[in-house]
Amino acid sequence: MKKVYAFLALLMPSLFLFAACAQEKNGEKPAILEVKIEAADHIELNKETTIACVVTYGEEKVDDADEVKFEIWKHGSEKHDMLKAKNEGSGKYSVTKTFTEPGTYSVVAHVTARNMHNMPKKDIIVGQEPEQQHENAENHHNDGHSGHSYAGLSITLQSKEYVASQSASLTAQIAHDGKPLTNATVRFEVWKNNGKHEFIDASETQAGQYEAATTFQEKGTYSVKIHVEAKELHEHQLEQITVK
Repeated sequence: MKKVYAFLALLMPSLFLFAACAQEKNGEKPAILEVKIEAADHIELNKETTIACVVTYGEEKVDDADEVKFEIWKHGSEKHDMLKAKNEGSGKYSVTKTFTEPGTYSVVAHVTARNMHNMPKKDIIVGQEPEQQHENAENHHNDGHSGHSYAGLSITLQSKEYVASQSASLTAQIAHDGKPLTNATVRFEVWKNNGKHEFIDASETQAGQYEAATTFQEKGTYSVKIHVEAKELHEHQLEQITVK
């Protein structure tokens, strides 16, 4: 009997592979596990919020996933919360969380089902709306009462003109108290008019210089917000660029 089980264990992967190959030969695309996170781009502070995801396998809503968890953390923090999701049916899984600190957070849905794993990521802003954050920061600086975390910070976007459908590099020079700010977490938030906000992580290419690659698909005027985090410092600066 053990030999039979061993033979079946060896045979099963081959059968799955044969079925997948047969699908491709017949013009059918093998189904894939897809996960879509459902969460607002902006979340209120100190208010219970639902974060969910919808899991599908081809045309099928997956109600029997092996595991669904949400990993949530604030940018610049080493603390990551891992929350087990509740199965709501129709392929939807959710968690509730109350955010007590303002800032930008990352949400990753870890989903295992149909012998596959998918882990999409979404960034959310907790607290003030981005536009309001910028206005408050401007008023704060104009009043001459800069906080200790922001004093002496300089953010310079090197280029403000780009060409549509061509590879582009967003580059920012960042200094603090006249010296290059190194080892910071820098991200570019990019959007056009009232469109979707895209967050792009930047890499430090040399002391105080941070770059991120992207491609602007359409011509027009874009907003670019540069987010900078380092130790207790958390600042951002809003710029506008032109894509021709």
